[in-house]
Formats: sequence, structure tokens, C-alpha cells
Amino acid sequence: MTATIDSTHAAYFAFRDRLLGELRTTMLTGEQLCEAGRLIYGRPDGLSLYGIPAPDMTAKGITLLGRTVIECSIDAYTVPVADALAHIQARAEPQGPDANNPMITDLFCGSGNFGHHLGRRLSHPVHAAELDPAVHDAARNNLDRINSPISLHLIDYRDLLGKLPARSTHDTYVVEPPWGPAFTADGLDLTRTSPPVPEILDDIRRSRDGLPCYIAIKTNDQIASNSLNRSFTGAHHLQSVTPTPTLPHGANMDFHLYRL
Repeated sequence: MTATIDSTHAAYFAFRDRLLGELRTTMLTGEQLCEAGRLIYGRPDGLSLYGIPAPDMTAKGITLLGRTVIECSIDAYTVPVADALAHIQARAEPQGPDANNPMITDLFCGSGNFGHHLGRRLSHPVHAAELDPAVHDAARNNLDRINSPISLHLIDYRDLLGKLPARSTHDTYVVEPPWGPAFTADGLDLTRTSPPVPEILDDIRRSRDGLPCYIAIKTNDQIASNSLNRSFTGAHHLQSVTPTPTLPHGANMDFHLYRL
């Protein structure tokens, strides 16, 4: 991160600490959601999920926990990723036991917004796992409010993988594990997420019995120890989507698409 933090960014970091601390499992008010949009994305409606901006969320019954506001992937980020993946898949003929009926599996779904936009853009069914009961319940409420067809499970990601045998080479897995100790002063170390990204990828490989698939992963814009490349050893990097930064280096988001 930059050595000098201006007043706006200082306010963001103070608010982030509250969202991940005392407000971590608190449903935020409409005012707090708008403040998050302003401090993180530069304007209240910058925080937008399921096509609903923060100023409209309360009226539409959308509820977000403090931690989810920090951890979520907003519309402005996920829509371009979904578009990029759609263009990539359009250039490859699907193969597999159910080649023309691929699935999307969101392994650590949080708000469910990433899987929501991938499912809409690709017209594939979405299965999602969330292990935290409070996050799961909030996501369930929100997905019901928008009549989302996502199949959401209060389950460990490995158990969901065990229920979903590989269908197609167009199957896609969203990998967004909690960062926790992986968020270091040197950047994001993907070998230290909870669970580590290499372990997650090995679990996906085992569930697919050799059939290739796509992976979509979110990182920040400061990777420690070349851990992204090391985690995806043997995979093929297809494209990265880099939103316009709104925060100091190390606090912004990047998205990457791989063929596993």
C-alpha cells in the first residue's frame, strides 16, 4: 500500500476495520451501505449487487453483513468477468458426459453475486456453497428477493464438490476463499488463504476425474511471493480483468480466469 494515505482513504480503512470487527456479523443500515459505497468505490451506488445499488437495497429488502460488504464482488466487477468468460467459452466446443449442460459452482459464495452474474450471462445452472450460517442466511434472503435460481447450500465446499460430478469442459468454479492470514504486508499470499488455494484446486481436480474446467478467482492487486502463479502451476491462464483502482495499491481487486 502507499506510504501516504489521504483523508478519504484513511476514512475507508477505519470503516473497513469496523466492518470486519464490531460490525462483522451486523446487518448494515441503508446509511451504512451508502457510506461503504462512497468510501470504497467513490459514490454510494458504486456498491451494487444483483443489479441493485446501495441506495435502493433497503427498500428492496437486500441485507448485507459488515463482512460481506468488504468481501463481496460487486456488479461492476463481476459483469465484465462474466462477459470475458462467455467469449472464451464461445470459442471452444464443450466435451464431457453432459457436454451441453455445464454448471457453475461457487465454492465460497458470500453474497452469491459472482455466481449470479456468471449464471445469467452463461445461462448455466449455479450451485453455491457457504459455510457461515449468518452469511448463508443473508445470501438466501437476497437471492430469494431477486428470484435467483441459484441452488444455495449451507455446506463445506468439499461436500458440494462430492455431490457434483463433472459434466462438461465448460464447467466453471468460482474460487473466493476467506483471506484471513493470507492478507499480509507483502500482499496476498494465496497459499495461506483458508483453505489454501492450491488445496482447493487439488480438490476440484479430484472431483473431476481428469476432465478440464474453468476457474474464476478474485485476488487483490498485490500478490505476495508469486503465489498466484505458483498456485496455478499446470493450469493455463486465459485472461485477467482489472477494474479501475479506487483505493491505494494492495486494496483493489483483480479477477483471473484459468483453464484447469
